[in-house]
Amino acid sequence: MKKLISAVTSLCMAASMVSAVVPATVGAADSTKGFSIKTYNIDTPSADNGKSTITIDKKDIPAGGYTIPSAVYYSEATDNSTGSLLASITTDSKDIKFKLYDPDKDAYSAGEKSYTLKGVDFTSDHYISFAGKASKREGYMAGGLYQMACESSQTAAKTDNYFIGCSWMNNGEDYAWAGEKSDSYPFYVFDTIIPQDIAAGTYKVMFCDYNTDATGKNDNPCPMVESQGTRFTKKEGNLKLEELTIKVTDGGTSEETTTTAPKVTTTTTAPKQNETTTTSVKPVSNADIKFDFVEYESQKATIEAKPGASIDVDVNITAGGKDVSALDVQFKGTGGIVLEDVLGSAAAFPGAKVSKNVAESRANYATLKGDTPMVPVDGKSAFGLTIKIPDNIADGTYTFGFDSQCKIFKDNTKFNYTTDFTPLTIKIGNGGSDVTTTTTTTAPKQNETTTTSVKPVGDADIKFDFVEYESQKATINAKAGASVDVDVNITAGGKDVSALDVQFKGTGGIVLEDVLGSAAAFPGAKVSKNVAESRANYATLKGDTPMVPVDGKSAFGLTIKIPTDIADGTYTFGFDSQCKVFKDNTKFNYTTDFTPLTIVIGNGGTDVTTTTTTTATTTKPVVTSTTTTTPIQNPTTTTVPSGKTIKVTMWGDANCDGKVNVADVVAVRNMVADMDAFLADAGFAFDKAQGRVNADVVDPQDITGAACDPAKVKMTGADADHIISYIISGSYDMAKAVTPKNS
Repeated sequence: MKKLISAVTSLCMAASMVSAVVPATVGAADSTKGFSIKTYNIDTPSADNGKSTITIDKKDIPAGGYTIPSAVYYSEATDNSTGSLLASITTDSKDIKFKLYDPDKDAYSAGEKSYTLKGVDFTSDHYISFAGKASKREGYMAGGLYQMACESSQTAAKTDNYFIGCSWMNNGEDYAWAGEKSDSYPFYVFDTIIPQDIAAGTYKVMFCDYNTDATGKNDNPCPMVESQGTRFTKKEGNLKLEELTIKVTDGGTSEETTTTAPKVTTTTTAPKQNETTTTSVKPVSNADIKFDFVEYESQKATIEAKPGASIDVDVNITAGGKDVSALDVQFKGTGGIVLEDVLGSAAAFPGAKVSKNVAESRANYATLKGDTPMVPVDGKSAFGLTIKIPDNIADGTYTFGFDSQCKIFKDNTKFNYTTDFTPLTIKIGNGGSDVTTTTTTTAPKQNETTTTSVKPVGDADIKFDFVEYESQKATINAKAGASVDVDVNITAGGKDVSALDVQFKGTGGIVLEDVLGSAAAFPGAKVSKNVAESRANYATLKGDTPMVPVDGKSAFGLTIKIPTDIADGTYTFGFDSQCKVFKDNTKFNYTTDFTPLTIVIGNGGTDVTTTTTTTATTTKPVVTSTTTTTPIQNPTTTTVPSGKTIKVTMWGDANCDGKVNVADVVAVRNMVADMDAFLADAGFAFDKAQGRVNADVVDPQDITGAACDPAKVKMTGADADHIISYIISGSYDMAKAVTPKNS
């Protein structure tokens, strides 16, 4: 059995609040829809500007291959009418390769580019996808939920050549085209790479045409569009397909204008999220891999500091596209400057977990996806450190960098890269501040400066601050009838988080008005909301790996509404009794605490006028009579009586409709996140006991499916992963895939 697609992103544990198949707004039905594969240029991104045929002269192909920036475009006539898409592609040549770019997670351009969408100005180094939105607070975010994979072959798709699998669903929310038409921007973007030794001839980049149901019991074709209860497929004749033709000649003219993809470069240090930084000093040598030690906020390699200060440091890497399988290093400072802490994650290697030995100033970690070494993101940090300056250090200039050990492994057996680094230079004396190269004490919002917010108190594992968005203050003045933007900033202290599920509550009739779809503390995560019930939730996984939130950033971005008839007085807005923060895929087990936003009404308050706040006291502010720290039993096993066993009717059929498709993914997500209350609203009225048993496809109770107790089912995000992998690739018989995790 072919290994499951490893690149498919884990599905959210958190539930959509409405159906993921039909959007809330429905327009006139389209008679046809379509996909096309064309060349792509980020500066002129429309399908109208792409080409379906390109000619390349062999003499123009460099040793590393000829890169054709490419894209799949989606054409529909009615905006906001599609529930889900499947569009997988391959090539007719074993020599041609693909490189895939995820619109949510992968940088594409060489630095930030400026855009205007629907009157909103923003910058991004990602490409703009066909359905997306932009806002002042979030910048750009792709619409819907993508599941993507790029493999060197895919048996189920009937190709021994390179394969890209892509599934998209609206995720239960309305979407809008980013441009005037659905194909003004691409569905997804990839590189087509032509090797230097390819034979002259004509080649195709084409759509995979296969049934994703390997059992053959159901017809789940790819490519396919599901829209307003209608399937658009090649077989039905209502799905139009256009493929890319590549002509390789021994003489002639290549079309250079379409074949130079903007790539991420390493000339400047990548900026921190939501802030502008400066170029860091680059090391000088011919080493294979180079590092810059820079101060975290300013990204500068030379700073001033005071005795006794703690300084956050990034160790940024420049590898030039080289594969790295592991790092093993030791740090050293001069003048008694020592290592105080090491972050558990590395921005340059998303998903990797760093091991540390602070006492010995050492850190190491593997950088493998399965058995494959990772290519680090140049300019990002390979290590995040905090260093401590002695209280009795003398005035002078000191450094902090690597000790004699800096091993960078190319493969699993030995290290064979040479390395070099530029240390952090620290000047003590002459009135140096703690870190004089920065201007704020908290990470600023995009294009603005903020102040430090009041921190909550208590011994909880994870803490939250409700603060007004612009000022980042926890106490504000406001007028009756005003709408207030709020950040819910998180402090987790490096703890892994796999999902959040919360409910909000205000006093005095103050209510939730909206929830942002993204979270600055968890880059790439997409937030699901139910404003009517003041609830929000989302998964924070990269693959199967929980994320470590960025302390001080917002876990939720809210807008709250103050009643027009509210009386003068002081009110609060915070969490209700539910604030679940999950450590792994099976249960939440973190205790939580929060400081609510305090809102003063009356006395001439403006719409949002910030006031000076005081230091948090040792007593938690009173918010009605609720608490957020009460442990709650595992939500996936509490709704079905135990004792009675039933038989699996169809593995993966979570909503018991006799088919395995995206609707089952949504049902699993609802059940995993204890969202049974929303299943009816989402259009899922089915036997929950039978659904749990059917969906328990990873490590089930009974491998035969003959006798399963619904109450003992421990469903996780891995079950949803199995089902979505099946939908995208059909790379295995679902029944045969139901095996223990380690088999």
